[in-house]
Amino acid sequence: MSDDGNQRRLNAFLGVLLTLVAVGATVLLGSELFATPVLAMQVSMIAVAGICNLVAATDGVGGWAWYRWSGLGNTLLGLSLPLGFVGTQWDVIFLLVTGLGGLSLTAIGIDMITFHGTYTRRTPLNQHNQ
Repeated sequence: MSDDGNQRRLNAFLGVLLTLVAVGATVLLGSELFATPVLAMQVSMIAVAGICNLVAATDGVGGWAWYRWSGLGNTLLGLSLPLGFVGTQWDVIFLLVTGLGGLSLTAIGIDMITFHGTYTRRTPLNQHNQ
């Protein structure tokens, strides 16, 4: 199977995992989730990232190629990571650590959306099937 096929299978797995995490958090936290806007935003971003990865496992939707959907999922996941530590006693340390991790995911996502993976892959993704 091609690298694209392996990547799309990984997107399917990640999409299911992220969607299950978001649904699980929503069920476990219930109304408390919406009492904390930052947490609600984090869970929402994780859910949308999961959906984007599920779409990336297909041929894409709306004229966007699968890798752009994957990039959007990476970007949302990267931006959501530090939100879990906002307002905690350890917020500065963990915000920095998760912010750095999230920044790398966000950078990869932006590269996939905007530059077709030119800076993170050997061959840009828009040239694979030409």
